[in-house]
Amino acid sequence: MTRSRDARRTTRRRPHTDARRAGCTAGFAESLGIRGWQRLDAILLAALAAEAPLLLVGAHGTAKSLLVERVAGALGHSFRHYNASLLNYDDLVGIPMPDETGRELHFAAAPGAVWGAEFVFLDEISRCRVDLQNKLFPLIHERRVAGVDLPALRHRWAAMNPPPAAQPAPGDDDYLGAEPLDPALADRFAFVVRVPTWDELGRDTRRAVVLGGDPAPGHARLLRERVVRTAHLAAALAPGLRRRLADYVVTLVDRLADGDVRVSPRRARMLLENIVFVHAARLVLHGQDTRLAGSSETALRNGLPHTAGAVPPEPALLIAAHRHAWDVAALPARSARRAILEERDPVLRVTLAAELGVDDHELSQLVTKCLAETDSAARRMGVATAMMLAFGNTRQLDPAAWEALAELAGRVVTPSALCRDVAPGPRLETWREISQWMAQRTPTARAAIERNFVVAGFPDLWDDEPWRDALARFIADLDLFDVRDACTEAG
Repeated sequence: MTRSRDARRTTRRRPHTDARRAGCTAGFAESLGIRGWQRLDAILLAALAAEAPLLLVGAHGTAKSLLVERVAGALGHSFRHYNASLLNYDDLVGIPMPDETGRELHFAAAPGAVWGAEFVFLDEISRCRVDLQNKLFPLIHERRVAGVDLPALRHRWAAMNPPPAAQPAPGDDDYLGAEPLDPALADRFAFVVRVPTWDELGRDTRRAVVLGGDPAPGHARLLRERVVRTAHLAAALAPGLRRRLADYVVTLVDRLADGDVRVSPRRARMLLENIVFVHAARLVLHGQDTRLAGSSETALRNGLPHTAGAVPPEPALLIAAHRHAWDVAALPARSARRAILEERDPVLRVTLAAELGVDDHELSQLVTKCLAETDSAARRMGVATAMMLAFGNTRQLDPAAWEALAELAGRVVTPSALCRDVAPGPRLETWREISQWMAQRTPTARAAIERNFVVAGFPDLWDDEPWRDALARFIADLDLFDVRDACTEAG
């Protein structure tokens, strides 16, 4: 029998209708009586469905422990809550004792030991002794302790206060004993989440926090249903999403590295899996209108171990990396534009675009972006000179691009005075080296450009970097843009 359009629409929006049948339409955290955490709903649900380790990073009194206790209670799991700052290894496993034969060991453990636990919460993990942190690696990542599997253990969550900032702002809390979490340990957590602070909450939410609240009726059944449905949906979506997202993650990781946010190959794999489960969780919570791009950004912003460090990545950098990677992954695999955007070196990106024949407007954008991304002042001047000479008679770049090139390259393409008044000291020695080098040059148009580059950088640029190294890069850039004995104003 053919279903009606209304019936099909009802099926597509099943995530919402299931929540209504459960008697509760509240978000994940709100259904547990935790206010102000709605932006983390999909992350928390994804972590439970994936049974992936999760680390909460937040100030004291922000309901980290309360949330975890209510989640474990709603799931009905055997729960262990450890204060890692006071924890001894014996508290986890007990005392090893030989059996009657003397050939094997068993552990004489207290009721609070980890054996048989289904949900473990390690509070204050950044205050844990270093030797004990090392012993937590297999517990968090492999569900093993003392070389023994923990088959009952499903969820490993932890919490910590923010470590001291590299440059504290006025009013920042300074937590005595709180340290950045060891990067290798932080990398074992699939999700690393900054929890909301009081300042991030709206007035109505602050009022709700002050009043407090109990979990909503039916919250335990609703939570368990959501976890099961998210896990099933993720398993169904995973094969297609992994193939679709692999190029996105590769480009994303490269782009993050360009911004000095470097991740391990294990983290790259985790990011892919995180996106799958976050997308499934958002579909369950919000319905079929959920966008995969939004799920990917959410997973990225809550899936980097650097969040537990003293200098978390800037949100703007993460958003820019996500958008770039998403745009690249959306292009056909063999398209010219994709090849250009996948090139990580901004200078090589310009040369590739020129070779592939992109239009003048797009080339102009790549030129200005290249100049902005080139950190060295000497390299920036040299690259601008090479591009101006290469494109001057062949391209009609936008005025903004020509203006940027002219401002940087003007010192080189215009003849410079060779007379300098230099006081005794390092600058005088540098000038003597330059003078000797110029005296040995063969007079050609290309040699004149190289000479002008060196003279233009004296004295300020050569205070910061060796002029011979900068000249070598400039010569390489001239060759890269195929600037040979071109006719210029230099003489």
